[in-house]
Amino acid sequence: MAAAAAAPVRRREITPTRGSTRTTRSSRSTRERLLRSGLVLARRSGLRRLTVRALASHAGVNLGSFVYHFGSRDAFNDELMERWYAPLWSQLQETVDDEPLPIERFRKLVLCLFEWVAANRAFVGHMLLDAAAGEPAAMRFMHTLASRHPVLIAKAIGDAQAAGQIVGGEPLHLMAFTFGAVGAPILVGHGIASQRIGPNEMARTILGLAIAPEQIEQRLQWVIAGIGVNRAGGGT
Repeated sequence: MAAAAAAPVRRREITPTRGSTRTTRSSRSTRERLLRSGLVLARRSGLRRLTVRALASHAGVNLGSFVYHFGSRDAFNDELMERWYAPLWSQLQETVDDEPLPIERFRKLVLCLFEWVAANRAFVGHMLLDAAAGEPAAMRFMHTLASRHPVLIAKAIGDAQAAGQIVGGEPLHLMAFTFGAVGAPILVGHGIASQRIGPNEMARTILGLAIAPEQIEQRLQWVIAGIGVNRAGGGT
């Protein structure tokens, strides 16, 4: 008599329990609260004055939770900087992908960058001071910029030169000129207003002119009028 075939073994599927799901969500929520608090405190006083104790207190978590999620203050600051920069980088890459005309790509990249700088001027100002003071995360971030938005803008300048839309010259020099004309007023205006240098009314006026989107675009138009090339081959 033939032996009966063995019944197939059914594998038991393990599904997350409600408790484990709640724990995972709570862990993500804690990490998110810490990062959000970090952005608030960094905008207020910079990374150099950001302490783990103050961060945990602001986020409403204990010190052990901070160590569990990030391990160290340096690791937290590195992630905080990347989180802060990520939206800008994403927008700039989309612009590169979507805009084939070099001069227009240059315009859109610069406009996007400095509208973002205006909106984040307190953080940017502190980041520069942090790097100057030797704050490790700020210095590491600054060193990564050589492969980030300056590359995209310098390439747009080079492409526009090749297309006969921008005057000849070293792209990095033209980019520095653009940054000085369009972006420097934002940081100067913020510094004057935040440090209360000079009469309040004048400081408010300078800051307003520096950060208003239409004024940022106006300065960029002046730059393009200076470095652009008309159809006859001369400067515009």
